[in-house]
Amino acid sequence: MPPVWLYGAVVLTGAWLIFWVQPLAVRGVLPVLGGSPAVWNTAMVFFQAALLGGYALAHCLARCAAPRAQLLAIAALWAGIALSAPVGAVRLLGETPDGLPPTLWLLATLAGSLGLAFVAVSTLTPLVQHWLARAGTGAASADPYFLYSASNAGSAGALIAFPFVIEPLLGLTGQAWLWSAAALMLAPVLFLLWRPAANGGFQARDVRRDAEPPGRGAAGALPVGRILALSAVPSALLLGVTRYVTTDVAAVPLLWILPLGLYLATFVHAFARRPAVPQPLLARLVAPALIALAILYLLNRTVLVFGLAHLLVFVLAALYCHGELARLRPPVAGLTRFYLLVSTGGLIGGMLVALVAPAIFVDVYEYPIALALVAALLPRGAEAPRRVHYIAAGAALAAVVAGLVGLLDGFGQGGENGLSGFSTGLCLITVVLCAPGLLVLRPRPALLAAALLAVLMAPTLIARHGEAHVALERTFFGTYRVTESGGLRSFYHGTTLHGAELRLPDGSVESRTTYYAPDTPYGDVMAGLARRPGPLVIGLAGLGTGSLACYARPGDEIRIYEIDPAVVRLARTHFAALRDCAPDAFVGIGDARLLLARDPASFDFLTVDAFSSDAIPVHLLTLEALRIYLRVLAPEGVLAVHISNRHIDLEPVIAALAARTGLAARSKRYSAPPALRKSQASSSSHVVVLARDEETLLALGLDEGWVPLGTPDRVRLWTDDYTSLVPLLRWW
Repeated sequence: MPPVWLYGAVVLTGAWLIFWVQPLAVRGVLPVLGGSPAVWNTAMVFFQAALLGGYALAHCLARCAAPRAQLLAIAALWAGIALSAPVGAVRLLGETPDGLPPTLWLLATLAGSLGLAFVAVSTLTPLVQHWLARAGTGAASADPYFLYSASNAGSAGALIAFPFVIEPLLGLTGQAWLWSAAALMLAPVLFLLWRPAANGGFQARDVRRDAEPPGRGAAGALPVGRILALSAVPSALLLGVTRYVTTDVAAVPLLWILPLGLYLATFVHAFARRPAVPQPLLARLVAPALIALAILYLLNRTVLVFGLAHLLVFVLAALYCHGELARLRPPVAGLTRFYLLVSTGGLIGGMLVALVAPAIFVDVYEYPIALALVAALLPRGAEAPRRVHYIAAGAALAAVVAGLVGLLDGFGQGGENGLSGFSTGLCLITVVLCAPGLLVLRPRPALLAAALLAVLMAPTLIARHGEAHVALERTFFGTYRVTESGGLRSFYHGTTLHGAELRLPDGSVESRTTYYAPDTPYGDVMAGLARRPGPLVIGLAGLGTGSLACYARPGDEIRIYEIDPAVVRLARTHFAALRDCAPDAFVGIGDARLLLARDPASFDFLTVDAFSSDAIPVHLLTLEALRIYLRVLAPEGVLAVHISNRHIDLEPVIAALAARTGLAARSKRYSAPPALRKSQASSSSHVVVLARDEETLLALGLDEGWVPLGTPDRVRLWTDDYTSLVPLLRWW
């Protein structure tokens, strides 16, 4: 029999490969689907489904196949890996969606690119544990579940290594070949592990039942429903918190894998032989943590700071749920079935969040629902609260909801004028004092879950009635809101403002507001271009409300590129810019980079306006992307890049691109006066302009606020094969 550590090494390596290929594959499709967080969430559903396929195959091989048949199946799978190398090289439905729904194209592309390889490597965790159970009679064979900790440790290790080690050192192509080579190198080791199992003293269907794993009582039928729930809720919570973190930052592996790595670490803890945190303590901590997060969920808007609170509560909830799963694990006879149920629950949770919720909810309600469901899974108390306790809990709930409504209004999110400072402080004190009263419902998890759902959702729904919502729509690419208050109509993508229009007393509409007002960097550039004789060809990559179109003169040609048709529809229906300023503008639907690569236009001005917080599409700032922009830019054309961003400093990236291509460049950080910023007549912004020579920039007559770009020393040149946000993040 091989040493036990070799079984652990194979399981760890297989898990490493599985969770290395996930960010690798999704990075490869971002140039087609842009930077939407839905790309990663949809891909996670595929990975969960493929993992379920691998576990189902392992279960069938363990329960129904003779040892020789198991070897033949594994050999066939590894032959498939060899024939499809490098991993991710095949696209089943072509290089672009071409009219297909993005979700369908992405799922089919991932299946065609790496489905076989992913399923093959996924079989290793349960199958190698089964082989260990067959091969010997020691403690490791009687309770091989500790290998599940090794598996999740390998998964978390790959996720940590990807953004900090693998991605900075290797391009996508090199990673794909290295992944395939590493997977193929496992083949001879698998044969070494299979041989003792094939010669074991008992058949696969008669695996030992004489030892109970730690934390398990008497053997009996598996509680299928609870296992599915304990698997589904953390999976749903994982995608919910991932969407929260990435919506206002960037769709990049670093921010995808942080929640996923923490999720896997909770499995390592739960299935360790001696978990560090006792399960009863976790059960006591979850309820107050959820109540605290329910308040923060409504009041914070700073992802990189308050996002840590979301991650901490997510870890606590996942530790509890996965700890409960570990307590329910059966003897080794039911090992593969148990893993099959766990992966099925994970897939259910992922599908509900990534596929079902966007189809039935117009706003992001699935995350607060998942948080409330965690409370529903807590153990039921021995003694029910008395009537007076229920009355106290009801009063506390009403006070907390009312206080949160007031806080939302006081912080300027629910009404035009908001509350006074005294009233806002009073609401805050009320919430802090009354929120602990909800803990009275702790012995009745279902009631606590209902109370949490009320705290999470009711204040927002009530406060939003004061915003006079004009439209609310959700698509694959995000959630959009059009609101109107005091003559100001605003367009939001997630929590980020993407344009506004002012209704003036004379009945006219001013569309050149926020980032696009005359006193902003965009106003400077458009004023300089207006001095050129003859008509201009103006290209807008990213529509928003279409404010920049209102700088066009009669005879100018406007060409717009927008990835989401819903944005075009909302802009035309609810805003005046396109209707009044560019009724005949060409509008291309799709990724701007792909559309520009096929466009025969010669632009006098092209702006790439896709980086102001909502999950920036990094593929629009690579060397290959810049060469596409330069191809469609006229000899004296000007390229403007809007890089206002709360969390990422993109100027060094553009500096590196300009240095590599020899472009002249200027940058301006504009700070809007407080009065204009409050009315949205103008907004602070950061814009970079580039041209082929200094004379072109000088002819624009840019004022002293425009300065040369900083040095690109902080970053390595971005290409389609390499991007990294680690040195660019603003952590505070």
